[in-house]
Amino acid sequence: MPLPVEPRRLCLIGDSQMGSASLAIREGLTAPPDGHSLEFWGATGPAFRTIDWVDGAIRPAETARAQVLQINGHGRDHVAPGDFNGVIFYGARLRIATFFAAYFQWRSERLTHPSRAVLETAVHDFAISTRSYRLARHLAAAGDPVFYIPAPFTSDGVRNLTRAGNVFHSFPAARNATTDDRALLWETFETVSARDGITLIRQPEDTVTSGVLTKAEYQCADAVALDDIGHKSPAFAARWLQDLWPKLGSCAQAA
Repeated sequence: MPLPVEPRRLCLIGDSQMGSASLAIREGLTAPPDGHSLEFWGATGPAFRTIDWVDGAIRPAETARAQVLQINGHGRDHVAPGDFNGVIFYGARLRIATFFAAYFQWRSERLTHPSRAVLETAVHDFAISTRSYRLARHLAAAGDPVFYIPAPFTSDGVRNLTRAGNVFHSFPAARNATTDDRALLWETFETVSARDGITLIRQPEDTVTSGVLTKAEYQCADAVALDDIGHKSPAFAARWLQDLWPKLGSCAQAA
C-alpha cells in the first residue's frame, strides 16, 4: 500500500485582486493540485499598505489586523518563514503593466533596446520598489518556496484609454507591442526574480490584447459602471492560476 501524501499547505497573500482568485476557487473554476490546501491572507485598500516585515514575519499594523483575520479565517495574524510549504503573492501592488508600457514607449522613440545589463537593473529597481516584492524576498531568503503573480494588465473596453491620465495617452506606442516584445520583458522579470528566489508567473498570452491590455471578456463584474480597469473576473484568475499550479512541485522540498 502506498504511503499517504503529506499535505502541502499554501498561503496566497494579496490585496483586493485576490478576491477574484478566491471566487474562482469557490466557484469551482480551478483548484490547487491534489494534496495542496490553500489559505488566503492579506488586506484591501489602505489596510494593505500597512503590511510589512516586522520581527521576522509579515504582519499588518494593528489598525488592519481585524481585516486580515477576517480574510484569512484561520486566526492567522502574521505569516512567518516555515509556516507554509509555499507562499503565493497575488497582485499585491506589483503593477508590472506600468513598466511594460513605459518600456515599449521608450524603445519606440529610440528604435533600439538597452543592453541586457541595463534592462535587468531597471527591472530589479522597479520590482524592489514594491513593498510586497520585498516581503517575498524575505520569505525566499529564509528558504520558503515563493511564487509571484503580479497585478494584471489594464482591462480593455472599460474606458477611453487615450484620455489624459490613461495608458495610451502617456504611452501610445505600447498598443503596438507584440508577443515577442512582451516575452522579452517577462523573461527578464523571471530572471531577476529567480535571483531573489522568487518564481514569477507571467500573465497568460491568451488573455492579452492591444499590446498591454487584458481582454475585455475578463473585466470584473460591472466594470464599465464602476469605471474599474484594474480588477478582473474569477474566470481570469482561474486562467492565471492554471499556469501557477504546475510550478508548485518545488513545494515538495519545503519542511
